[in-house]
Amino acid sequence: MARHMSTDQISFYDDSLKKQVEGAYTSDGWSIHVRSVYGAKSIRYGEVGSNIDGAALDLLAQKTLSELARDAAAKGAGGH
Repeated sequence: MARHMSTDQISFYDDSLKKQVEGAYTSDGWSIHVRSVYGAKSIRYGEVGSNIDGAALDLLAQKTLSELARDAAAKGAGGH
């Protein structure tokens, strides 16, 4: 049986990139799945600790989106 996952939109200013970063994430209870114009990445909760609440999910999504945006900028893709 498939589990329903809600999608949360996230938008924030990344100081290191000096630009707005936007994306979305879902959580299936075991992993967070982050996606944006810069790419997608999934992280299992066990990699970051077991105490994941809503605030921790938002922070993890922001960190992951920043990493994706920095990687894309380093490759010269997806940036303005």
